[in-house]
Amino acid sequence: MCEITIRVNCPYWHGVKVVKNGMKRTGRQNFMCRLRRKQFQLEYAKAGCRPAVRQLVLGMLVRNSGGRDVEEVTGVHRQTVLRWLNQKAESLQVKPRLEAYKSVQMDEVWTFVGQRKKRKRWLFYAYAPETDEVLAWSWGNRSQNTVRKLYRQLQPLNIGWLCSDDWPFPPGTPTGKAPGGKGLHQEH
Repeated sequence: MCEITIRVNCPYWHGVKVVKNGMKRTGRQNFMCRLRRKQFQLEYAKAGCRPAVRQLVLGMLVRNSGGRDVEEVTGVHRQTVLRWLNQKAESLQVKPRLEAYKSVQMDEVWTFVGQRKKRKRWLFYAYAPETDEVLAWSWGNRSQNTVRKLYRQLQPLNIGWLCSDDWPFPPGTPTGKAPGGKGLHQEH
C-alpha cells in the first residue's frame, strides 16, 4: 500500500498553512487557510463558488459584458452575477489613463436586483470613445445623488465636450444644461 500526499494551497492568498476543516453537507472535504482564516474546497460543485470564476465575472463586468453574456460564458447564474456586482459596486474604482479628453459620453443602464420591479438599480457611466475606456461610474437608484457621484469622479479631468441624453448638469457648470441627445454636445 502507498500513501498519496496532495499539497493544498489557499486559492485566495496562495498560503501553504492549510488545515482540514470538516466536511460539507455534499460530502466534500473543507479546508481552511490559517493565515487569513478563510474556508475553501479543492473542487466546487457550482461554478460560482470558484474564486477564479468570481474574478473572471468581475473582470467581464468591468469590460462591459452583459449579465446574460457573463452567465453564458462562465456558467454562473445572472442573479449571482448581479448580487456580486451589488456587493462590489462601492469598492470598485476606475482610473482614467489620461488627464484630458476631447469628448465624453454619459449614459445609463438599469436592471432589477432581487425582487422584480421593486429594486430597480441604475448604472450611470461616463465613456471616452477616443480611448475606448470607461472613465467613471455610479451605481444606485435613479436620483440626483447617484448622478452627482458620477460628476464628482469626473471633476479632476479636463473634458472638452460632454455628451448626454438630456441629463441636467450639476450646479456650477459654466454653461448650464446640455441640449438633448448624444448628437448634440455641451462644452464643459
